[in-house]
Amino acid sequence: MPLLILLGVLLGIWVVYGVVRFIMSKVWKTGKLRYGDKELAIQQRLRALDTFRGIAIVFMIFVNDGAGGYWWLEHATWNGLAVGDLIFPSFLWIMGVCIPLSVKGAFAKGVPRWKIFMHIFRRSCIMFLLGVALNTISGRNTLSEIRIFGVLQRLAVAYFVAAGFYALTAPKYFTPPRVHEGACGQALKDVLSCMWCWALAGALVAVHTVITFVVHEPGCPAGYLGPGGKHDDWAAPECSGGAAGHVDRLLLGTDHLFQWTERRQVYGGPHTDPEGLLGCLTSAVQALLGVQAGATVLLQRSHKARVSRWLAWGLVFALAGALLAGFSKEHGVVPINKNLWSISFVFVSTSFCLVLLVLCYLFTDAWRLWGGGPFRAPGLNAIALYVGHMVCYNMFPFHWKVANMETHTINLIEAVWGTALWVVIAHVMAKKKVFITL
Repeated sequence: MPLLILLGVLLGIWVVYGVVRFIMSKVWKTGKLRYGDKELAIQQRLRALDTFRGIAIVFMIFVNDGAGGYWWLEHATWNGLAVGDLIFPSFLWIMGVCIPLSVKGAFAKGVPRWKIFMHIFRRSCIMFLLGVALNTISGRNTLSEIRIFGVLQRLAVAYFVAAGFYALTAPKYFTPPRVHEGACGQALKDVLSCMWCWALAGALVAVHTVITFVVHEPGCPAGYLGPGGKHDDWAAPECSGGAAGHVDRLLLGTDHLFQWTERRQVYGGPHTDPEGLLGCLTSAVQALLGVQAGATVLLQRSHKARVSRWLAWGLVFALAGALLAGFSKEHGVVPINKNLWSISFVFVSTSFCLVLLVLCYLFTDAWRLWGGGPFRAPGLNAIALYVGHMVCYNMFPFHWKVANMETHTINLIEAVWGTALWVVIAHVMAKKKVFITL
């Protein structure tokens, strides 16, 4: 009931805001707002991309704020998929979608490949170091105990692999070569332009699969994908996370892993890191799948062509992920698991991303029924909002407590309050033309 009431209130606010804005535009005859050159350049991009990114960052903040205490809005403890599990891969995937557009823009300005690559490298390093810094907000800043990986670090690695590789292999002028001649070539030109990215994605999946099913800790079964500890009547108590957990503990050390995972609170066992080393491989694959969707924007100009291709890819990935997971939560060859960032999780979450992008694209760019509000402004400053949210996580007025915080209603109000403040900040920044990028 609290969720239904909240959705009704938000919908009412949205409708009233739209009506008031429409009336004001007619009364003052201002039409569209006048923007500076920087804002005009942003407006020329697809609204769907910023809207999609805004949805991802807003719901990421909402879930980090507790999501009202609803378990299905947060994260699955191990195998399975909850709503909160779709947010991080969405943010990562849309980052990949934007890569071909930014690289094309750099090519159009005459920037050589090596300079584009060095810019990508510099940006990735800054993002990684910023993520390490955010890991010390709680005061855990002893050098021997600092957590090395995290959300921004995972984004940095995936971005460097996908963007760096694409910048080095993408066709510079985006002119269809002879292989694209004919109906079949024209239909597949966006796929053919990313053939090297597909080759890299295949290689990463192969390496990840071999490590997952071959590498194992002494005393642990090869190919173990469970949480260890008390799971399955202590069948493999010291094998938490299988190869992924073993690689992290071996190369990073237990003290440099995330210390308060929900998996460990439920099952016990050795430490694992949900954003560890092995998952970086499949995260890069997810970014490369986003690159393919971005290439479709560049090389397929009609709304119908873009939407049909995105939906087709969405169906393919959904079936691939479901088959790997055996259409079940626990019994497939590769269960859907965000903690391990399994390849089935990549496929299923990418399918969701494609469907959501189609919806955003139809309403904002194809049919022009929606301007992207209130999500587009947060999408223009997504990294800034994420960093600000992490820094102010325990600060008033973003967060507060009352005597009784045991009900969904009060937890939902608190989570929505904190999220809404960041949405307001994003709109103020957009109004003042403040756009923070790395």
